[in-house]
This record gives sequence, structure tokens and C-alpha cells, in this order.
Amino acid sequence: MRISPVLFPAILLAGIALLYLAILYLFRVSYKLKKRRAPFTNKLLRSPGHSLLAKLDDLNEEILFCFCALFLTPLFFYSAFITHLYFKGSKLNPADVILWVIICLGFITYFLVKSLKFLRKRRLVRLGYEGEIAVGQELNQLMLEGHHIYHDFPAENFNIDHIVVGKTGIFAVETKARSKSVTTNRQNDAIVEYNGKFLVFPHGDDFKTIDQAQRQASWLSKWIGNAIGKEIAARAIVAIPGWFVKRTSAEGIAVVNPKQFPSFFKHVKPRPLSDEMITRIVHQLDQKCRDVEPGSTAHDSEQS
Repeated sequence: MRISPVLFPAILLAGIALLYLAILYLFRVSYKLKKRRAPFTNKLLRSPGHSLLAKLDDLNEEILFCFCALFLTPLFFYSAFITHLYFKGSKLNPADVILWVIICLGFITYFLVKSLKFLRKRRLVRLGYEGEIAVGQELNQLMLEGHHIYHDFPAENFNIDHIVVGKTGIFAVETKARSKSVTTNRQNDAIVEYNGKFLVFPHGDDFKTIDQAQRQASWLSKWIGNAIGKEIAARAIVAIPGWFVKRTSAEGIAVVNPKQFPSFFKHVKPRPLSDEMITRIVHQLDQKCRDVEPGSTAHDSEQS
């Protein structure tokens, strides 16, 4: 059965319109599912990497939109060109074809560049999220020894990755997730040096992480002091999952592999906290970190 040339453009445009409607329907169904209410009444604590998971959700939506646009753009321009020829009633002109192809390639290039940009960003955010999970799981083991652990603590315009509260003091833990190079010398390429001031990785120095960890610990000290009415000094820790930390100076803050947490907290110089003080600190931290609505996604709770 042959399709009439008169009906072909209309059928093609209708098919593309149906594709768009199908995509919109899927987004609508997804939105309705997000509005379903969970049976739990109390808000939940933040999990490791909570904020990064929200960023991953946003990036996944952007990538999906770009992929759909890449798929539909050629079909849209092809159907529009056929419709243009039909209603114009003219013969096929090579100049018109070239013009339409150039415009179509321009749109494809735009969405392709955006897709690559979002994919690169997603890879970095995913690495950071997996680093948060790795550090968070190791820290959670410390709860068996009486420590209180909080993740992704929301501060003013940043988040403290992890907070540890115990009889030896309070600690602000900054996660540094960094990928390794694919080389034959795997042992040396997995070593990061710390000279008391900055981190020395095999393929570049990191001057920001140590300062960032110290600033966050200082902010946490002031926040807790204001919340409970007594000065408390939080100490900074940098955790680098998957790397062997070689310390070349006794100065500076603690920089460790998360696997070293049990030994570190066992031998760290204590700044004793009474049970009453721990209870007061934990109460304040719990109020800030318990903000996840049951049944919501990470993105939903970030927006609330």
C-alpha cells in the first residue's frame, strides 16, 4: 500500500508530535509519582552525599532532554522540509537542501555539545558521590563504638560532608574523591603526599581541600558554640578514599584513608566532652540534618 504524497508530510508531522506527547506524558507520570505520600510521619536524616545525589538527578534530566532533542531534531527538520516543499509547490533545490542541512546540523551540534558537557559534569559528580558513600560507610562503623555520625550537614551556602561527635571531641570530615590515572605503575600512582599545607597528587597539587576543611571546621565550631552557648572547637579531617596517604610533616590537620578511621579515632588526642554536652550537640545537629521528607527524592528535599 503506497502512501499518498499529499498525506506523507502530515503523517510524518503527526508521528513526531506523538513522540513529543509521549515524552511529556512520561514526565507527567513521573511528577505524579513524586507527589505520592509515604506512610512515614517523621522526617529522615540525610544520607552520605545527599546533595550530590540531588545534583545527579538534575543532570540526568538534562541529559535525557538533550538525548531526546538529538533524536527528534533530524526528524523534525526532515518533516518540516518535506512540508515546505509540498506547500511551496517547487522542485527540489540543492541550495535549499544545503541551507536546511546546515540549520539542522547547527541544532544537533548545540545539543551534542550540551550533552557532552552534562556527561562530563555527571562523571565528576558521580565520583564525588561515590566518595561520600565510601567515607560515610566507614564512619557509620564508628557508631558501634558510641560515636554519633551525621552526613551532608547543611551550612550557610555549603555542606559539611560528615560530622563525628564522641567523647574525644567533634570532627568535621571533608571528603576528597579523586580518580587515578591508568598506568602500569599502580602502586606509586595511588600515593598522595601531605606536607602539612597542601596535598601532592601524582599529577597535580591540591591547594584548596585543606583550607576548605579548616574553614568548615571553624564555621562548625562557631555554629555549635552559638547553638549551645558554650565554645566548642571542632577539628578538621580530610578523608581520601582509595589513596595511600604519605605524610611528610607532623604539622597540619589529619589527612587519612577512610580505612584508617578505627585506628585514628582510637589514638587521636582527646578533647573530652561530657555526656550532657554530647547530648546537647547531637540535638542541634539532628535538627539540622533531619530534613528529608519521607518518600521524596534527594532533589525534592533540596528544594524544600
